[in-house]
Amino acid sequence: MKILRIIGLTALIVLAGCTPSDRFMDSAQKRIDVLKSKGVPDSSLSQAKVFIYDCRENKRLGKTSESWKSASALRHELANAEALYNDHIAKLQPSIDSLMSIIRISEQSLTGLQKKKLDSMKTVIDSFVRINWFLQAYARAQELTAALPQLKFDEDRARELRDRIPGTWVCINVIKGQGNKDISTTEKKVFTFNKDGTVKLDENKHGQSSAFLKEDWQFLSNGTYDFKGDTICLFINHFAAIRQDFNRLYIEGNKKNWKLEKGATYDSTITDGSQDRYITFTDLKEDFKQQ
Repeated sequence: MKILRIIGLTALIVLAGCTPSDRFMDSAQKRIDVLKSKGVPDSSLSQAKVFIYDCRENKRLGKTSESWKSASALRHELANAEALYNDHIAKLQPSIDSLMSIIRISEQSLTGLQKKKLDSMKTVIDSFVRINWFLQAYARAQELTAALPQLKFDEDRARELRDRIPGTWVCINVIKGQGNKDISTTEKKVFTFNKDGTVKLDENKHGQSSAFLKEDWQFLSNGTYDFKGDTICLFINHFAAIRQDFNRLYIEGNKKNWKLEKGATYDSTITDGSQDRYITFTDLKEDFKQQ
């Protein structure tokens, strides 16, 4: 780990028409760039950027006194920023290592989506460490450490549900029209959760859903499922439209005419996650019956 060395800008503030030299300002800009490359946030460098701008602008306008004041403030600001950052480096590296040790112990008890989330956050931390962005790495390590109790809670809940979910769950919803006896539809959903982590969804609807529409459709989906706490996550990788028949009522003068409009049938492989679903165990129990 390299420690940033404070370069004395005083030696570079040479007279160039009685104002700070371009070399001085170029060197200051390089120091700002180095700090930024080390992960120092822009908010911590904003004041130095203001001073370097003021220094250049005052020099351009021939304001000698103001230019020297900006140069002095810039030199002081950069020295403080570098010293503060170097202090942070010396303290943060062992702190990051300590937090990562806690995280590695905790991850041994996680599986599925809980482990996937932890691994994703760990990857970000590791990437920051590799480029010496220790401030960001430490912040993310703290964030992940704080999330460990929730991940453990979610893991315990997921383990419990893995034995309760397998089987066929059925939801039947019959809708009757108020004031119109012709309106009556039956919508049925059948979710089959297999013990190997695969899932099949069979969803269909049949009947007259409004005064002007009759529906008859069926969709089949296949994929896998996992648990994020008590939320069941369905990752659909196959979707088929078996039928999409819609009868619409058109009124032409005094005549009523039902016209069939057939939607396309298709069988598709899903790769973009557009058909993924999420349902809590509470909602599943309320809306479905396990058979």
